[in-house]
Amino acid sequence: MSENMEKESNGKVQAACDSYWTSLTEEAKVTSIEELPLLGTVTGDKAVVLQRDALEKAHLAELGSFAPHMKVLDLGGGAGRLAFWLRNQVSEIWVVEPCDALRQIGEAWAQKENVSNIRFIKADIENFDTEERFDRVLIMGVLCHLSDDRVLALEDRLRSFLKPGGRLILKEPVSTDSETRWDCRSEAERGDYQACFRPRHFYAEIWGRSWRLLRQEPTCAHLFPFFIKGTNGAVEASKKGIGSLLLEQLGPWMVKRDKELRAIEMWMRDSKLACLLAPVEVVQDFYVFEPQIERDAHHPSLSVVMIAYNEIDCLQGVVEELKGALCGIDYELIIVDDGSSDGTGALADELAKDERVRAIHQKNQGIGGALRTGFDAALGDYVTWVPADGQIAPEAVLQLYERRHEAPMLTTVYTARDDAWYRKVISQSLNWMIKLKTGQTAKSGGNYLFERSAWIQYGPHDDETMMLSTAFRQALRAAGIRIVEVGIAARARVAGHSKVLNWKAISRTFGGLLKMGK
Repeated sequence: MSENMEKESNGKVQAACDSYWTSLTEEAKVTSIEELPLLGTVTGDKAVVLQRDALEKAHLAELGSFAPHMKVLDLGGGAGRLAFWLRNQVSEIWVVEPCDALRQIGEAWAQKENVSNIRFIKADIENFDTEERFDRVLIMGVLCHLSDDRVLALEDRLRSFLKPGGRLILKEPVSTDSETRWDCRSEAERGDYQACFRPRHFYAEIWGRSWRLLRQEPTCAHLFPFFIKGTNGAVEASKKGIGSLLLEQLGPWMVKRDKELRAIEMWMRDSKLACLLAPVEVVQDFYVFEPQIERDAHHPSLSVVMIAYNEIDCLQGVVEELKGALCGIDYELIIVDDGSSDGTGALADELAKDERVRAIHQKNQGIGGALRTGFDAALGDYVTWVPADGQIAPEAVLQLYERRHEAPMLTTVYTARDDAWYRKVISQSLNWMIKLKTGQTAKSGGNYLFERSAWIQYGPHDDETMMLSTAFRQALRAAGIRIVEVGIAARARVAGHSKVLNWKAISRTFGGLLKMGK
């Protein structure tokens, strides 16, 4: 097919889709922002659509780690169902949508609600271009309407939209086996509609050369509609008897327990209980991608990840001290703002005006989640980390870096620790529980340095708890990789108070410990 014919064909497909969505939009009666999910879907039952939307948003909140400083691009965002949900969680959202009917509804609601941080743009996903860069790019149920070659052609364009450390979040309907399935509709009053349900591995494979897949998991699949044979079964069940009652009564509870329900379902799928589940040919999968480092990208020798949560009193002094100590080393400093609410994020952005410093903002995930974000974003041949409270002096970082060739990982043991007695008791108790659960003596006291290649191959990329460091070392030891211990001294924090002595942090740690095996 010639280039002109292909463009003409793509234009006809786009016009047909716009006609179909316009017709559905005109039929839907949307009376509030909460009902915007009713637009841009072929599922005809209101209760099922809203429940599915609520479950999807619960899952997306977990995967997206949205933070107040983030800028989000929603490609094919319709009337803004996700944008209005995100408007109080992030700084700015751009919604790119080719269908006039959907976009105009979104603009009208933004004006009515006096929402100033949502911007609607008329363009399709393939032709939109901008010099702006975003922390998160969302594509939700759009690629199923494009051919394989058109999906592949988006690769470089999508990379160009992301800031360093940014992520692409994709959600698409996919088949549960190796078959490709189609949903094709042709209705005189609406026009043509078609969607391609590709195998689950397709998107990871077609972009595998330029993107690293961080997570892939099904969403909106449990109870409604999973156990009653897909969306059509959910629609039928929600219209009558006990199915309608269950959806009404259990719906809010399912949203609150979304993560646990998904975990139970995946366990059942992987076990012999799978035969008890209803056969489902198509599910909705979430994918989280980050760009692979370009071959000609600069690789510093050392990446230092600094994790910060409400450290406005410490951050600048600790950063300046570290930068002075690293003078003469080819390094980058990655500040991970873990959902701070005291101005730490804004200060991190100010410090990131130095070309050697990057700032990444995320929803609060605790120490493990902040470390994982920083390690994933690091470009250095070697990676280490420090807290923003200043307890680990720059001399410890230099000591680890100077000994970097001794092993793929250098871990530290405190030879002296300027801490209150109760912090020492908590640390010793945690080490005792780690030994009891894993059979390994946990002697590491603080930070560590490792080859970036070791993290890519052995890092626990699904761990968001304080056990991430222990799990990382455990994986290296299981692979027979050498770890060397280095003694360091810990100082008192520069200012403020500890952020880990609270029930939220303790529960995260305990939960991560329970997941670990021997």
